[in-house]
Amino acid sequence: MSHAVVLAWLRTRAMTFVRLIALAGVLALPQGALASVIKDISVPCPALGRPLEVSIYQPDGAPPKTGWPVVYLLHGLHGGNRDWASLGGIQQTMDLMIAEHRVRPMMLVMPNGADSWYVNSAALGGPGDYETAILDQLPAAIEQNYPVSRERAGRAIAGISMGGFGALRMAFKRPDRYVAVASLSGALWQNAPDEEQLYAPSEYFEHIDDATVVSGVDRPPEGRHFGRAFGTPFDPKRFNAENVFTLLAQRLHEGAELPAIYLTVGDHDSHKLLRGTIALYETLAADGIDADLRVTGGDHVWSLWRQSIQGALVFIDSRLGAPEIEARTSAGATTANVATVDAIVK
Repeated sequence: MSHAVVLAWLRTRAMTFVRLIALAGVLALPQGALASVIKDISVPCPALGRPLEVSIYQPDGAPPKTGWPVVYLLHGLHGGNRDWASLGGIQQTMDLMIAEHRVRPMMLVMPNGADSWYVNSAALGGPGDYETAILDQLPAAIEQNYPVSRERAGRAIAGISMGGFGALRMAFKRPDRYVAVASLSGALWQNAPDEEQLYAPSEYFEHIDDATVVSGVDRPPEGRHFGRAFGTPFDPKRFNAENVFTLLAQRLHEGAELPAIYLTVGDHDSHKLLRGTIALYETLAADGIDADLRVTGGDHVWSLWRQSIQGALVFIDSRLGAPEIEARTSAGATTANVATVDAIVK
């Protein structure tokens, strides 16, 4: 037998062995963890004047009569709609969590928010009117074309970093839309002081005496961090008007029912976002609003978010599917269309 023939035979045996190992791994996975799909679609979006690129996680099996619960999952700065799939491993995470009955089957909708900070900025020459696109037009398209719940009790929103800011903004802007919101390492800062003081040197921590330390105002960073989302140059007044803390104060003044709130951040966040998360938690606590806070070991990185999203999804799942859905269904209310489409725009 020639040397070339021996090498070919060895390659064939090796490939057969690899295929058998792969098949064994697939067969060992929990049933129901195999047939989920990640779809990339384009949604017509008049607010942007162009289609909105979106990735969708669709679980295995038939949807419930009321449609799948749906979670809008937002990316961070300089990211895109594919981040949660390619960097966050969200399909594998969801498949495993569903198979282990840690969460129910649900659809995840992951839009491309560009570097918009999820605010409307077309009039300022910014990235575009992404708040309108994602808060209003995207859910309308999803609910028309996919078998998802159309009730507040079946809808939630979450995000990382800039997406954590965006998720909280939208949840506080329209608390009637979402039953739960989760911020993972959210890019959160308290309202900016006036422009003259915005970048003035200051220490966040201050010693009152040798044994007592207090924290100051968590100022937003230097304006270039926000691109053109809040004006060029950065407009502190516009930032304040759009900020999470301002929207929260407005809803509390109105007596609105807020979504359930989940906050998580790494204890070594290199962008110092632990401060903003703690400030928001303290603000909520001061106003008597119950919120869940998790400070975990880690930096501002995907290795942390791949873990922390699991706790967020368990929290969201525990709030989804309130009795109002079942009540409306039993009363004969119209439920979600169960005809699934591959894409809204090819």
